[in-house]
Amino acid sequence: MQLKVKRAQKTTGLIGKTVVFCADIRAEYTAEERANINKYALGGEVIYNSRAAAEHLERMERQVDGSARGLLKGLGSLVLAKMNLNITIASLQQGHHIECKDLSELLECEEAIMNACKNLKGFLEAAATFDGREIIVDLDEQMAA
Repeated sequence: MQLKVKRAQKTTGLIGKTVVFCADIRAEYTAEERANINKYALGGEVIYNSRAAAEHLERMERQVDGSARGLLKGLGSLVLAKMNLNITIASLQQGHHIECKDLSELLECEEAIMNACKNLKGFLEAAATFDGREIIVDLDEQMAA
């Protein structure tokens, strides 16, 4: 698995120039990784929600109270969350263009995606060991370390 990150910045606004920080992020999975992502149905797993999307999702959870009105409000918040940046394992393969006015938010996004990819790689490596092999763990050695 490789994660490709291309950083850039641009300025917007006519009067007060505002810097916008950009990143194009795309994952390249090996054929074996893609097969296991499909096998374990991981493509739809969300690995990153923008701050705005996360706020809408949290609001949705508070609004859904069992009433019709709460359900409608929750549905509205869900729609707003979907309009913001949501990255799944499958969509990361196609790539995402991310723009933030706040550099810390962009760096937070990059870090979250990198950590999610490391966790995914570890999960796929562990899943590959469930092929009938026997694993021996010497507890005496682990206790000495």
